[in-house]
Amino acid sequence: MDSGHFPKILGTASLNEKGQLVIPAEARHKLGLSPGSRVVIMSSSQKPALILFKAEEVEAMVKNLTDALGSENNNKKSDQ
Repeated sequence: MDSGHFPKILGTASLNEKGQLVIPAEARHKLGLSPGSRVVIMSSSQKPALILFKAEEVEAMVKNLTDALGSENNNKKSDQ
């Protein structure tokens, strides 16, 4: 079975009294996170899950989408 399509478990963590969560070292290393790194936390609509993304990756994805949409809109205007 190809495990490339399934999330890899990078450790477990517990919330402390302040609601803080320590990201396991393997996960920090794999994602390239260091003190001060920003992450975007999303939830899954299908299962009770949290998903972490490096903020820079989300920003790049949004920029690529807005650039693509802008270029698509410009193409439509020039066709008229």
